[in-house]
Amino acid sequence: MKKLFTSAVILLLISFSASMFAQGVKIGPRLSGNLNIYNQDGLTGTWNGVGIGIGGTVDLSFSPVLGLVTNLTVFDMKNFSNDQTNNNVTTETSLSLAYLTIDPLFKAEFSGFYMLAGFSVGVKISSSGERTQSATGQNPVVTTLDLETNSMKFDIAAGTGYNFKLSETVALGSDMMVYVPITDTFDFPGTSNSTLSLKLGVSVKFRIN
Repeated sequence: MKKLFTSAVILLLISFSASMFAQGVKIGPRLSGNLNIYNQDGLTGTWNGVGIGIGGTVDLSFSPVLGLVTNLTVFDMKNFSNDQTNNNVTTETSLSLAYLTIDPLFKAEFSGFYMLAGFSVGVKISSSGERTQSATGQNPVVTTLDLETNSMKFDIAAGTGYNFKLSETVALGSDMMVYVPITDTFDFPGTSNSTLSLKLGVSVKFRIN
């Protein structure tokens, strides 16, 4: 946790320092929704789900084209589940994780349309899991899963977006991002696993410089 806090502070200091040289600075709240696809060696069936994220964004412009966007998501929920039926017994497995994520992203903007690329660092806030077995005429059997999850996750992030100008000082930003994992989600020794996320974000950006 100390390493995570240190990393967060360093990234925020970098963003603050960069703002000193920016020609334009916009900040504001950000809400996102995500589609998560879980992959694991040897795992059968499809595992996916949706989640939400709440946080803020800092949009820096160093020239009319180049800039830096940093998204801070204080609650980035990742959910995924799987249903399987064998011998008239349905087994549903649901997994949920929440992260604090920081995404420093390079920006290239052209008349409101922009492209983003960078990386994402996530620190786990919580994790939970549940398995429910149901059979006709019987009460469901619910088992709590306590899976070992990694405390940090790293992704390569890329996407596109557009800033809709609402006034001289306010813009509505929308973006579509892809987060490609470079680290495992769960700590399963000898078993590779990861979560690919597609994220749609909306933010209100207020120009302060």
